[in-house]
Amino acid sequence: MAPSVEPRCAGPGCAHTLPGRSSRAKYCSDACRAAAYRARTTAHAAPVANALLRVEDLLAPLLAAGAHWQSAQEALRAQLAELSTGALAQVEAAEQAAEEARASAAAAEQEATAAANTAAARIAAAEQARQQAEAARDRAEEREQEAWRQVGEHEGARVQAEQAATEAEARQRHAEAACAAAQEHSDRMATLSATATTRVAELEQQAEARLSELAELQGRLDEQERQTREAERERDQARGAVAAHTHEGDRLRQALAAEQQRREQAVTAVAVAEHERDQARRAAAASAHEGDRLRQALAAEQLRREQAVTDGAVAVAVSEQARTDAERAAASAAAESVRLRDELAKLTAALTTGHQSEPS
Repeated sequence: MAPSVEPRCAGPGCAHTLPGRSSRAKYCSDACRAAAYRARTTAHAAPVANALLRVEDLLAPLLAAGAHWQSAQEALRAQLAELSTGALAQVEAAEQAAEEARASAAAAEQEATAAANTAAARIAAAEQARQQAEAARDRAEEREQEAWRQVGEHEGARVQAEQAATEAEARQRHAEAACAAAQEHSDRMATLSATATTRVAELEQQAEARLSELAELQGRLDEQERQTREAERERDQARGAVAAHTHEGDRLRQALAAEQQRREQAVTAVAVAEHERDQARRAAAASAHEGDRLRQALAAEQLRREQAVTDGAVAVAVSEQARTDAERAAASAAAESVRLRDELAKLTAALTTGHQSEPS
């Protein structure tokens, strides 16, 4: 019968046999059992350490990317807040400037309308005064003809003619004062019309109406000059008829000279009216130029406001893109973390299984 082989100790580096032990015994002593446990633990701990190092290596770029994404997101938020604040400030400034421009235009429009009405009223008063002066001149001419017919009673008629001439001169001075006041109001209207924007077309229509009125006045003055020339022709005929009169004729010639002076004053009034018409034209041109300038300013302000809105939209789009990229990076990091946790769990389960399978 072959001799039986005695079992040996399974401890690392131990060659002792296990005589008289059961077949389940593997170690000769507790020291060999502990040494074998340490050897198994060391063998299983190396993969775990390697896995932990790998986890740290993989988490390091993810954490760095997360920190970079966090700082980029904060910078984008700050930039978006700054752009939104700037855009809102520009929009509010543009709206305030537009409101001020509209208020200035409305005020200028009201003042220009009032000045135009006042000037029209004064021109009408001047026209009425001129008509009264023409009527007074007609009455003076009638009295002069009556004086020629009644030489013997000329003294009383002359006194009446002088009174009528004085009255006509006073009315003529009143008409000149009204024209000067109308000129002053026209200058004021030209100054106020420099700030008008939205009512340029109406001012141009008013200027055209005034030009038509001035044209009508020019026609009336031409008719008056024609009548004056006819009166002068009749006066020359009368002078030829009364050349023999001495002192009384001289007085009548003086009256006619005064009438000539009044006619020259009427011509001066016509020149003043033409000057006022030229000023009205210049005021209309200045109003049109100012309207164009204000339209260009409003268009530029509208363009700046649209640019601010576009910048805000671009900033929002950039922020949305960064947020999407960050969410994708976070999702990738989360998936990688889940995978690493699963691997770590598997390694932990393997270690636990190894410990549980170790015999006591």
